[in-house]
Amino acid sequence: MGPVSQLESPPQTVQLDGDAYRVEQITASTWSAQAPRHLPDGPQKTANLVRAVEKASNCKVTDSSYGAAGAALHAQVDCGSKLKN
Repeated sequence: MGPVSQLESPPQTVQLDGDAYRVEQITASTWSAQAPRHLPDGPQKTANLVRAVEKASNCKVTDSSYGAAGAALHAQVDCGSKLKN
């Protein structure tokens, strides 16, 4: 095993609608987000996972996939088009 590569930034917590989402940067353009376990699956949870990544990265999510039975989002971001706050 080679040396472990350092993440771009440490995991962070993003607050959305009173819930804490765990977001971490995997590579320069790949992020991962996890929703709180108590949230029901559905479009609102999906939308909030994307929002959490965009808020943490300040970049636009261009593609995403779900893992962990929908509890985790893996997202590709485009930082060339910064989000307007």
